[in-house]
Amino acid sequence: MKAAVTRSAIAAVLGAFALASGTGAWSQARSCLERVQTAPQAADFAAAAARQSPAVVSIMVTENGNERPVAGEMRPSMPWERGWGRGFASGFIIGSDGYILTSAHAVAGAQAISVVTADQRRFDGELVGVDRVSDVALLKVPASGLPVVVLGRGSELCPGERVAAMGAPFGFERSVTAGVVSANPRYIPGGSGVPLIQSDVALNPGNSGGPLFDERGEVVGMNSMIYSPGGGYFGMSFSLPIDTVMRVANELRATGQVRRGHIGARTQPLTPELAPAFGLASTQGALVVRVDPGSPAAEAGLRSGDVVLAVGADVPMGYADIQNHVAAAHKGNRITLKVWRHRAPLMVQVDVAENPPDVSPRPAGRSAAQETRFGLELAERKGVLGISLPSPGIYVQSVSGSAQLAGLRYGDMLIAVNDVEVASLADFDVATRSVRESDTVALLVMRGSARSYVPILPRSAPRAPVARRAGDEAVPTP
Repeated sequence: MKAAVTRSAIAAVLGAFALASGTGAWSQARSCLERVQTAPQAADFAAAAARQSPAVVSIMVTENGNERPVAGEMRPSMPWERGWGRGFASGFIIGSDGYILTSAHAVAGAQAISVVTADQRRFDGELVGVDRVSDVALLKVPASGLPVVVLGRGSELCPGERVAAMGAPFGFERSVTAGVVSANPRYIPGGSGVPLIQSDVALNPGNSGGPLFDERGEVVGMNSMIYSPGGGYFGMSFSLPIDTVMRVANELRATGQVRRGHIGARTQPLTPELAPAFGLASTQGALVVRVDPGSPAAEAGLRSGDVVLAVGADVPMGYADIQNHVAAAHKGNRITLKVWRHRAPLMVQVDVAENPPDVSPRPAGRSAAQETRFGLELAERKGVLGISLPSPGIYVQSVSGSAQLAGLRYGDMLIAVNDVEVASLADFDVATRSVRESDTVALLVMRGSARSYVPILPRSAPRAPVARRAGDEAVPTP
């Protein structure tokens, strides 16, 4: 895994603005100092966590097949939230009528989504829309009167401010980790140009989609990814500013998708090391690294090595502003780019195309049709116990449906159904013969040397408060 490329504070741009170029970083430093000095007394993290906790949810997803690849263009490929057909994620409630935010990479393409609230109610989640460019997904559950988070402004966070994350790493609900903001904004090399909050808050599998909140107890971001050579936390985590998240969420709620203009030019931020190579005194602007053949940018004559200084204006813009102005343009519009080429400015007219909206199939949910053995394919093993042989009993061969959602997996041994011991398939069938679709069934499972009861939830009855998930907490998902 490549390390993230660092990016320093944005300054001013262009040789013509050289006299002002040294003031940009100082302006940002002054604004951060004023923010800290004028901010109200920061709340205790424990109190902030207690206020946000009721609106934080745990999310389980199931998918066809044993392992769903991680999606999300802006997110490094890592074995996060993956398991045997089931994954963990986090989310938070933004609407008392059941609207919930989480990460797109955690739920896109899911067969079924299950949401567990702080009071242990479980709901089937409807996927309203996903946007994998920003890694935002909007869910809806059939509930009302839900607690909601208090929103702040992630774009105003300054390096050194304390922040905390809440989520369900490895399925452990509402876990809190704390740290400080390392940089804001931060752009990931090869990413989609979405600004991120970099911090040293510990994030682990299952934290994706959970809230990042500040000392005031306000949600300032949504946890999205880490940078790591091996998939575990190595001191660098990244969250989407809540300002960006809510803009995407509002569009998803209104139309179910996000439409963006594009011109077919791939860019990266300028750094203090790169800017002098192009004859610029500061780091504002967007450096073109590739132009797609046949794209509007190619037809307009844009080329690799150009620096886009502004869109529709003479005043130099920051990298994020340039990205946002292009994305906000509609298909068929023509925009004017102020470009720096061969150490001289020029104006370029570019027609705007449109990225196809991100459409993800709706989760099918659990079928109301009768399941055979809760979706379990079982095998009965007979014989005496040996050192290298499994114990005689009933073993899981494959899972689907309700059993998959409950977290059962290949190799699990079934010991009891509720309080009735089972040693054969005939015992299992007798013990489950009288089970109705509205009943919750507890299966006693042996996984390795650990035993735990796993609830198989009713498929047709309204979701009632249920106990915590069992099984995977004792044996973390790989």
